[in-house]
Amino acid sequence: MTTQSASTRENVFVEPRRFGSSWRRIIETLWEWRRRIQSRHELATLSELELKDIGYPARVEAEKAKPFWRA
Repeated sequence: MTTQSASTRENVFVEPRRFGSSWRRIIETLWEWRRRIQSRHELATLSELELKDIGYPARVEAEKAKPFWRA
């Protein structure tokens, strides 16, 4: 009969959490990118009058020009 140390058994249970945590971060990042794409698309569809109503036309233009992976 073989015996395992407590540290070996603990490692078996720790690995899946790290793996799940990594997937969670990936999924959260993808959702954030999707939100940014939608938000910037909505800004791109606003009329000049609506952009002036926002009050920051230069800032809006800069936001629309950013790639989705930049915050």
